[in-house]
Amino acid sequence: MADEAAAGEEQKEEKKKKKAATTTKKAAKSIVKREKVVWKIFDANYKEVACFPYSEKDEAFAKLEERRQKKSNTTYFINEVKVPMEDE
Repeated sequence: MADEAAAGEEQKEEKKKKKAATTTKKAAKSIVKREKVVWKIFDANYKEVACFPYSEKDEAFAKLEERRQKKSNTTYFINEVKVPMEDE
């Protein structure tokens, strides 16, 4: 009977070891993609007309007004859009 109890204890210990080994998981690496904000001018059909870096806000709005004056029957608008940065 003592032998059976000892064998039962060994089986329990093996199960605990297996269980402990399977519960450890490696953390998934999260890759952070860098993005930048640019000004994009779109027409009424959401077709991109022009793109300007964020620091050139004044030039973007000037181009928008120029487009509006040039073609009065077409609607244009400007949005800030996040785009992925190029690796240099």
